[in-house]
Amino acid sequence: MPVKTALSLPTILVSMALFGPLMAQTPAQETFICKYTGGNSGPQVICANTNAPSTGHAERVVDRILKPIGLVRNFKVMECANTDNCFATVVKGQRFIIYDAAFMQGIEEETETDWSAISIMAHEIGHHLQGHTIDGRGGQPLKEIEADKFSGFVLHQLGASLDEATVAVRALGDEHATSTHPAKPARIEAIRKGWLEAEAMYPKNRTAVKTPTAMAPKPIATNTNTTAAPSRPVVAPTSTARATVGCVSGDCQDGTGTFVYPTRERYAGEFEEGDKHGEGVEYYADGKVKYKGNFRDNLRSDYGVYFFLNGDKYAGWFQKNVPNGKGTYYFADGGRLVATFKNGQPIAGGVFYNADGTKAE
Repeated sequence: MPVKTALSLPTILVSMALFGPLMAQTPAQETFICKYTGGNSGPQVICANTNAPSTGHAERVVDRILKPIGLVRNFKVMECANTDNCFATVVKGQRFIIYDAAFMQGIEEETETDWSAISIMAHEIGHHLQGHTIDGRGGQPLKEIEADKFSGFVLHQLGASLDEATVAVRALGDEHATSTHPAKPARIEAIRKGWLEAEAMYPKNRTAVKTPTAMAPKPIATNTNTTAAPSRPVVAPTSTARATVGCVSGDCQDGTGTFVYPTRERYAGEFEEGDKHGEGVEYYADGKVKYKGNFRDNLRSDYGVYFFLNGDKYAGWFQKNVPNGKGTYYFADGGRLVATFKNGQPIAGGVFYNADGTKAE
C-alpha cells in the first residue's frame, strides 16, 4: 500500500540488521522466537513446510511497513495455520515472519481496525531490523520494548493515531511480565515513546488527508435496516470546506491536503501529480466517512473500508476502485459475509455469519 512518508532510522544499523550476512548459529546460541502475545514456543513443528508460499495480503502489509523506511523485504513471510499468533524467527538460516491468518483477522475484527494487525507485523519486523533474531541470545524483555517502540514509530509514519498504534497490545498484552515479555503498561509506554519520537521529528496535520473521482462500489445487498449498522467515525466538514470548492488546505498536487468537490463531498489525504495517491479518507456531504484506505492513480486500491449509505460496510482489498481480494461485507442487520471478491462481487467459497455469530447453512 503506498505510503509517502519517510522516517529517519540509523541507516548503518538498519542496513546491517536487514542486509548483513546471517550469523551462523552455534550450539551455544539460543534460537530467537518472538510470539507477539508472549512465550518462546515456536511454529517449527506445527509448520514444518518452510517452503510454503506466503499470501499476497501479508506481503503487501509487510511492504507497506517497510516502504517508509526505504527498505525492501529481505525475509520470508509465511502463513502457518493453527499457531494463533505472529512470529519473528530464524529457521535453518532463513529469517521469517510467520503468522496465522485467522489470528490476524480475528484481532482486526475484535479491535474493529486493521491497525492492530499492522502494528503486530511492524513489531515482528522490528525484531529483524534490530538484529534480535540473529544475536544468539534468545527472547528478552528489552528486545520486546525495542520492537514495540519501532512499531510505534512506524505506525505514526503510516498515519495511525497514538490510540491506533497501541490498540493491538492493549487487546493482547499480558498484565504481568514474563521471562521474555514485559507487562502491558511497559509495552504501551514503549509504543507511545516511538510514536511521540516520530511526531517530534515529523509533525503531521492529521485532519489533512483528496476525494476519489471514480464510482463507489455497489452494495452486494440492499438492506435499509440501520439499527445494527457498523459504527463509523463522523467528522463534520469544516466551515472552510462548506464555503469553498477545490483544494482548501495543504498540498493537493504533490503532498497532503484536503479537496472539496462541488457535491460537497471531500477527500483528505495524499496526492501525487494532482491525483489521490496514498492514504486518504473520503467524506459524504454530511461529514460522515465514506471510505478510508488507500488509493493508486485516483482509484481505491489495496486495503480500505467503504461505508454505504444503507448502513452496510465492506472492509478488505480493493483494485481499480472495487473490491478485489479477501474482504468482509458487513450488513446493517448484523450479518457478515467473509469471502474473496472479484470485480466487486463475492466468489464461491465465502462464509456467511448471522448477526448472532452462527454460520448460515
